[in-house]
Amino acid sequence: MRVDAVHDSSGDMALILGKHPTPLPEPFAALLRAHLDARPNLNTGNHSSAWLFPSPRAGRHLHPNTVMVRLRNLGVDLRGGRNRALDDLVNEIPPPVVADALGYSHVTAFNHQQAAGGTWARYVSTPTPSGRGRGERR
Repeated sequence: MRVDAVHDSSGDMALILGKHPTPLPEPFAALLRAHLDARPNLNTGNHSSAWLFPSPRAGRHLHPNTVMVRLRNLGVDLRGGRNRALDDLVNEIPPPVVADALGYSHVTAFNHQQAAGGTWARYVSTPTPSGRGRGERR
């Protein structure tokens, strides 16, 4: 991710991940501000790096596995965080839509939805060739 994806104006911070900015709540915004003020690896010929997490190698970003290892060493439960985020998402959006968007199987998305107590159990995931959803009568 590049530094220009972070917008900080008037005390409101947002992250651009797609077309629309996503507001960043406190205390995360304060942590990101502190990181931006003291990004590591800028003293090795990498002074003007555009990367949010610059590598010691000039012009490159940190490898995702490096970030993963560092987070794990800090005690961050990556799998638990990912599963919790998926549980929340399938309760807001139909599981088949989440599965298709994120590359999960529909079964996995529905399992997360059921474990999280969601209400999309009867959502029609695949239309029939006639254009009618499963279970609809003619």
